[in-house]
Amino acid sequence: MRTCAKMRCDSEPVATVSLLYAERVVSIGELLAERDRNLLDLCRDHVERMTPPVGWTVHDERIISIPDSPALAV
Repeated sequence: MRTCAKMRCDSEPVATVSLLYAERVVSIGELLAERDRNLLDLCRDHVERMTPPVGWTVHDERIISIPDSPALAV
């Protein structure tokens, strides 16, 4: 089982996070099928509590599905 990339966190990851330094963007995407050591796989708690560095923006590109509704991009 994969675990969250945060030290001492044994929770299962739900999203893959990439840091785009040139654009000053934190990009949150769907959890990739395989771990990429250049990206961060984070659990729900760590994704929700994450704050970007000063001057950076967060792009959450995950797809949220609502029961009985088509999937929506956020």
